[in-house]
Amino acid sequence: MIPAKAPLSRCANRLFPPLVVASMLLVLGSAWPAAAQATAPAKPAATTPGPATAATPISGPKPSQKPGPASPPSAKPGPLDVPAADQTLAKLEFLLPRTTKDAPLAGMSQQAAAIEASARAASASAQAQYAADAIALRRIPTRRRPTEVEERRRAALLADQSAASSKAALFAGLANHAAQDYGQIAERRREGFRGRVLRRTDSPVSPAFWISLGDAIGGDIHRLVGALRGMEGTAELAPEPRGIAGLATGLVAALVLAWPARRFLDSLGWKYARRLGLRGAAKTLAVVWRILVDVAAPTLAAQVIRLGAQWGGLLGPPADQLCAAAVGSVTWAAAVIALGRGLVTAREPDRRLLAIADSEAARASISLWVVALITAIGFFLQRLSFVVGASVEATIALDCATSVAYAAAAFLVLASFGRPDDAPKGGEPAARAPAWTLISIILAVAIVGTLGSVLLGYATLAALISGQIFWLSLIAAVTYLALRLVDDVLGALFGEHGRLAQSMRQLFGLSASTVLQVGLLISAALQVLIILAAVLMALTPFGESGQLFMSHIRLLGSEVKVGKATISPVGLAGGLVTLLIGVGLSHLARRWVVRRYLPVTTWDAGVRNSVATGVAYVGVAIALFCALAVTGVGVAQIALVASALSVGVGFGLQQIVQNFVAGVILLIERPVKVGDWICVGGVEGDVQALKVRATDIRGLDGSTVIVPNSSLITTNVVNRTLGTRQHRIQLQVTVTKPCDIRRARDAIVQLASCRTEVLKSPAPQVFVEALTAGGGATLDAWVYVTDPRSAVRVRSEMYLALVDAFEKAGIAM
Repeated sequence: MIPAKAPLSRCANRLFPPLVVASMLLVLGSAWPAAAQATAPAKPAATTPGPATAATPISGPKPSQKPGPASPPSAKPGPLDVPAADQTLAKLEFLLPRTTKDAPLAGMSQQAAAIEASARAASASAQAQYAADAIALRRIPTRRRPTEVEERRRAALLADQSAASSKAALFAGLANHAAQDYGQIAERRREGFRGRVLRRTDSPVSPAFWISLGDAIGGDIHRLVGALRGMEGTAELAPEPRGIAGLATGLVAALVLAWPARRFLDSLGWKYARRLGLRGAAKTLAVVWRILVDVAAPTLAAQVIRLGAQWGGLLGPPADQLCAAAVGSVTWAAAVIALGRGLVTAREPDRRLLAIADSEAARASISLWVVALITAIGFFLQRLSFVVGASVEATIALDCATSVAYAAAAFLVLASFGRPDDAPKGGEPAARAPAWTLISIILAVAIVGTLGSVLLGYATLAALISGQIFWLSLIAAVTYLALRLVDDVLGALFGEHGRLAQSMRQLFGLSASTVLQVGLLISAALQVLIILAAVLMALTPFGESGQLFMSHIRLLGSEVKVGKATISPVGLAGGLVTLLIGVGLSHLARRWVVRRYLPVTTWDAGVRNSVATGVAYVGVAIALFCALAVTGVGVAQIALVASALSVGVGFGLQQIVQNFVAGVILLIERPVKVGDWICVGGVEGDVQALKVRATDIRGLDGSTVIVPNSSLITTNVVNRTLGTRQHRIQLQVTVTKPCDIRRARDAIVQLASCRTEVLKSPAPQVFVEALTAGGGATLDAWVYVTDPRSAVRVRSEMYLALVDAFEKAGIAM
């Protein structure tokens, strides 16, 4: 049921969409020029979302013949037969994939548009009846007990309301269905026209252009008004407190993002960019950070407003699409302004990357604002026509208008940058760089080509050229910024005073020249990748991939099928060579790690052994998988071989596999590592090596014991050096006289403190363990040494030193 609302509530809800737009414009306009562009798009976004209809794709480009109007007629539709309309739509859906010519598609779009218009009119009539019944219900008094007549009237009105609500839902569903079919037909027409860039239509200077546009504009206005009414109806049905709360919350959050948050993050980037210690890169890092913040802040602000309106139930599907288009317009405009500001238009010279005069920066700032506004509005209008389902004639006119506007904006940029500063007295203006001369020529050619295409009737070609002007310009700006960032940052890191360069010189013993060469090579590789990515972005619609070339390479050699695996001689040879090269490279990598890398680290011997062994394992595994892949053996075949081997593993290779897996676990968990003093199965000594199958332990007598790895996993192991290498030594001394107890304790502590092997922390401690019969005492001294292997020697030497110290002090033992 459609809830009835008071006139004041309906008025408040009708104001929600304009408030959404106005708040988005306020936030974005104040935050950035990008916000200013969003203003123009945001207005329609708030007032255009359609009724409960599904979003309809824009009617596509136009045929060269006189296309019939694809919009609904402006005449008031007659009674609607719902079953017949459903059959007509089903027939249109059946014919759509099989129809390629524009004339039949135009007739099909007329049928779908007429059904949609009739359904919307019927739905609106049902909703009006529902509202009238609601008003009549409110006039029936409720404070006193109603009479029998009033009860019957109330029941009749409620029944009428229920029937009107059902009819409104039925007709709205039919309208949505028709709108969806109309959009698909329009999209099919647009695709057919866009696929022919050089297809000619009536020129804007010819009367035929304006006559056809006049014939179709009535239907477009009808659809636009219907969308506006649908949006108004959606907002009118929004929950009262929730709609206001969602809009207010989104607005407050957007204001915070657009002003204080953006300014704070901006200042934070400039503050910390200088603290990184990257000489020559601080400015670039700060500019890049500022650009990211300046793009993200207005985008998030616009998106937050949209989410608030969504949560409040103010936006239907078409309205939400238009709000999404407004957010996209804001993002585009913010990117244009932020990139221009970071590169050329910042007021402070130290905050722009390109070295240009302040007067040129000021002129460029105005032109970039205009470009951002015009391109954002053009993008939004395209989305508006998509959602509303504009006619082909309106689409042609919109293409022509946006193309001319884009050309004018490009000319403004050309004039702003092309006008040199005033020359000094008696001199001539400074000559422009050759790069700018080339850019200005290309831009001028694009402007002339756009205007010529519009005048000659090639609207699609004009839209393509004018759109590519700014798209390629944005790609070029981002590419330059990325190249500059990579060059400056890597130059600072690998420079003479760079931290990374100093670390590499200390770790690898490389000269400053070698480190600088490494940095240049890495920088060149990254810059090549950036340029390739930019080229792919610019040529993706027109370029070809490399799959065709690779397919020709795969045809070399004949193939032989073994089961489900396909093996070729070239694959076998390539797999063998790949395996040999991979194993050799893995050994070289392990050798380099052991000889060059590990000695300059502060890791202990256990970590070094684990790293070296892990490098070898990983290298051989990668080589094996690469060889199998080159041979043509897939994962399924590998699994089949592994399942066959599992039988042999279960019988004869169980212990070997068990020891191998145990060795892998020891390398990963590292409960035992090279250099540890362990005791396992009655064997005590130092771990010398962890191998694939067994572990070498050097005993106290110098012999080497080979212990299977599984024993270190399945049995109890005493590791005396795990966690800490400290070892406690206990010294026991018996003093015969009571007066010598404290003197003996002080002597032991003093002796322990003088030895370098004894740790200061934990400090040496002396305790009285027991008292003897003659009045003496037995003292226990605990001292800690750094290496358990030296415990026996230190204990012996301390006993000898205690004997001498007690004898000299006259302490009887």
